Amino acid sequence: MSTLSEDEVAYLTEMRALGTDARGDRVLVGLTEEETDFYVNHGRRRVAGDRDHSPENKRRYLELFEKHERVRLAIIGGEVQLRTENPARH
Repeated sequence: MSTLSEDEVAYLTEMRALGTDARGDRVLVGLTEEETDFYVNHGRRRVAGDRDHSPENKRRYLELFEKHERVRLAIIGGEVQLRTENPARH
């Protein structure tokens, strides 16, 4: 995965966006290492002002965004359910 700063790791961890794959590599939840690299690097280029107008890259970025967000939101939903069902544990 692309190197993340300590601030990025802290933020992504708080947002329940980071996980590890079967090999123990840090990835965005729901994505493979290769997908994570593409997503992070594409996002960084966009923030830097490099607008990639390739329809294929735009489509892929949006697909990965949706794939990642579905898993991230499921994780958050599971945490909410645990807190609601057993508030004494949290």
